[in-house]
Amino acid sequence: MTLHECCEIMRANGISVSEPSLGQMIEEGKFPFAVGVRRREGAYIIFRSAMFRWLEEMLGTECAGKEN
Repeated sequence: MTLHECCEIMRANGISVSEPSLGQMIEEGKFPFAVGVRRREGAYIIFRSAMFRWLEEMLGTECAGKEN
């Protein structure tokens, strides 16, 4: 999953986030579903199923965008 895709899913579920801020939070280790490396262009590994599990746990409901 790309950083852009992750942001789109979060926005579809009512979480306002930009790609730069999400990337920074991933690099800081604030999300259990992704890892990031600070470079000129950040490099991120975002685990789709783990992201959806985390998002649903945080929202307390099934989230939008899961079918993609």
